Amino acid sequence: MVSSAVFREFVRTRIADLDLFHAPDVAAEAVLAAIERHRENDRRGREACDHWGPAASVSRVSLGAIDVAVKWCRWRGPRGACSDRIFGSRAARALAGARRLAVTDVATPEPYAIAERRRFGFPVESFLVTRYLGNASPLPAVLPEIATQPTRRRALADALGDLVGELHATGVDHADFKHSNLLVADAGGLLLVDLDSLVPARRPTWRRRVRALGQLEAYATDLYPWLPRTDRARFLRAYFARNPELLAKRGALVADVRRWVEVRLAEWSKKDRSGHIVYPLAPRGGAPPASRRE
Repeated sequence: MVSSAVFREFVRTRIADLDLFHAPDVAAEAVLAAIERHRENDRRGREACDHWGPAASVSRVSLGAIDVAVKWCRWRGPRGACSDRIFGSRAARALAGARRLAVTDVATPEPYAIAERRRFGFPVESFLVTRYLGNASPLPAVLPEIATQPTRRRALADALGDLVGELHATGVDHADFKHSNLLVADAGGLLLVDLDSLVPARRPTWRRRVRALGQLEAYATDLYPWLPRTDRARFLRAYFARNPELLAKRGALVADVRRWVEVRLAEWSKKDRSGHIVYPLAPRGGAPPASRRE
C-alpha cells in the first residue's frame, strides 16, 4: 500500500527545462539521469523496454541504489495537451490516482517522482518514476505461463475479481481497465498501474462497471480464448462478493458486458493494431496446445 504521507512530502525542483516533483530523499539530478537513461532505452525500441507503444513507454533503470520504472508519456497532440492542462499531465494524474488508492486495499508501486515539460503552459510530455518491482510481472506475461496450472490460475481469477470489486465498492472507477495495467507479484497478489485513468474522479455507474468488466473480458477473449468459463465465473463471484447489492442484477450486468465486448471486438477487427503494445508471450489468438489444456 502507498501511504498518503508520501505525497505530502514531495518537493518541487526546476531542472533542465523540467518541473520535477520528487520525494525529499531522492535527488533531482538522479531523477533526471534516470529519465535520460529511459530515453535511451526508448530509442532502442521494444526490446529495451518493458512496455513500448505510441502513447507511452516504460523501462527499468537505476536510481542510485534502487531500481525504478520510468514511464514516458509522449506528446499526444493539441487535443491531449488541452486535456492535460485542465486535468493535469498523465504523470500528475497518476500521482493523484495513487493518492486515491491509498484509502483502498488496492496496491500500486510506490511513486518517487514525476516530471513535466510544458510549452506556453501546456504539458507536452511527462514522466512518472516508481519503484521497480522485480518480483512482479505484467499480467499478459503471467497468464500464458500459468495456462496449465489451474490452482494458480483460479487464485488469480479470484484476486482480479476482488481487486475490481474493491475499487467499485469504494467508489473508484478506472477508465482504462485492461490486462496490461495489472502486475502479478510472485506471491500471487495484484498491483494496479496506469493510475492517470483514476483522474478526474468518477463514480462507478452501471455504464462504467460494464465498461470496466467488458474491457477485461474483451482482452481475455482476444488474447486468451483458452481461459475456461469456470475462471470467468470465479472472477464474477469475487466481484459480487465486494458488491453484494448487485447480485439481484447479475444476469443483466453479464448480458450488458457481453454486448459491450462484442462491439469492442468488432471495432478491433477493423483496425491495424500492429503499432500497439506488443506482448511476445501473449500473441493475439494464441492458445496453448490442446494436450496442455485442462
